[in-house]
Amino acid sequence: MTRFLSLASLLLVTACAGAGTADKESGGAQDFQPDARPMGKTLVYECTDGEFISRVGPGEMALWLEDRYVVLSQVRSGSGTKYVEGDITYWSKGDEVLLEVAGRRYQNCRLNPARAPWEDARRRGVDFRAVGNEPGWYLEVHSDERMLFVGDYGSTRVLLDTPSLFTEQGRRVYSASEGGHQISVTISDSFCTDTMKGDQFPATVQLNHNGRLYQGCGRELDHPWE
Repeated sequence: MTRFLSLASLLLVTACAGAGTADKESGGAQDFQPDARPMGKTLVYECTDGEFISRVGPGEMALWLEDRYVVLSQVRSGSGTKYVEGDITYWSKGDEVLLEVAGRRYQNCRLNPARAPWEDARRRGVDFRAVGNEPGWYLEVHSDERMLFVGDYGSTRVLLDTPSLFTEQGRRVYSASEGGHQISVTISDSFCTDTMKGDQFPATVQLNHNGRLYQGCGRELDHPWE
């Protein structure tokens, strides 16, 4: 997909929270330290008066705000790591993070790890995502393009292309088979409660992988930036 091709190489933002005051920029080239962090992962920050989502890559940061998407460039900083684009500044050091947008400062920001997999899937173009427990599993559906099933706490991973879709009132059934794997997914429009966390979902999901049944919950993922 072509939504944001610059995100393909983005890396993980180190978990950080709270608010801090950015140090003044240093003019010496020796003060500039590229932000070298592990492979990319979307992170969700929830603040007192708003939220933002970020991903970091070599020398730049992708940032989703409530009303826009922007890529910030890394700049020199006397301490910590700093990114700037126009009237937007992001600065982090240790457990401190500061985001300013047109003079507005986001206060008391905290990471929400539970939302991160869903927001990451949304930004990768996933249209429907489901999760289940005992054993832990998840499913990602890219409409008629492909279907990814990760089961047994990650030990099972199956990617199938071009799933077929059968629909009837209040129910959809995706199915695909390849390389000894056969998966059928039934999505029902009935409220579902996660058995581990108690989270509420608008859809109940039953997944059959080679005759083994998995029960779970799911929801549609919209793409408002398209």
